[in-house]
Amino acid sequence: MNTHRKLSNYPTDMQTIDLTKLDQMIADAPDEIPATPEELAEQQEARRLAERSRIQRSALGGRSGWPVKYLDAVKTPPHGERWAAAYESAKDRVLKNGIVVLYGKRGCGKTRMAAELAVMVGSSRYRTAMRFFLEVRATFRKGSELSEMDILDDLARTDLLILDEIQERGETAFEDRLLTHVIDARYASNKPTILIANLAKSDLAESLGKSIVDRARENGKSIEFDWTSYRAQP
Repeated sequence: MNTHRKLSNYPTDMQTIDLTKLDQMIADAPDEIPATPEELAEQQEARRLAERSRIQRSALGGRSGWPVKYLDAVKTPPHGERWAAAYESAKDRVLKNGIVVLYGKRGCGKTRMAAELAVMVGSSRYRTAMRFFLEVRATFRKGSELSEMDILDDLARTDLLILDEIQERGETAFEDRLLTHVIDARYASNKPTILIANLAKSDLAESLGKSIVDRARENGKSIEFDWTSYRAQP
């Protein structure tokens, strides 16, 4: 019995591959399978988060002076309707290069808001009032590599300056002059400044001083934080 089949026995409707065009077919084939709309959306979101992370590090890292905890804090979206409304009001004034005064009870998110605004701007300097004055005084030491003007010029030039805990200072004539000088320099350069104080409204004007209050009234915004402290919430 002959077990060999003849080629003519195969179906005649089968397509025959032209091997002479195989190399061209391989060359014409796409290098990779096109991404689906879902995959494209995921890639776009990943790029957005990576860019936000880069901006966060630039705004809150390096020489900015921000405590490390705020670099972690801004990774979590803030919450609270009143906080969000206050943020929009502060954001509007920062974009107009004004002075924003955040004051009120502790733990209501004043410094957290300033950190968000620093990320929005893209670069900043953060100092507590006490640290600012100590840095200036440190330049008076023999052998200091920095001068008083080096400190003042750096804070005057930065895109956004945040001075926190304004109430924690001696309110001496020397400190008042330094504070007024920096704010006046930034005002003249059309750069925004954020002042933060854990003070009641009745004590705020006296603590800031007439010159700063006048600047804030001219092109500024005062926002009171009087809601429940986030630190007291579970």
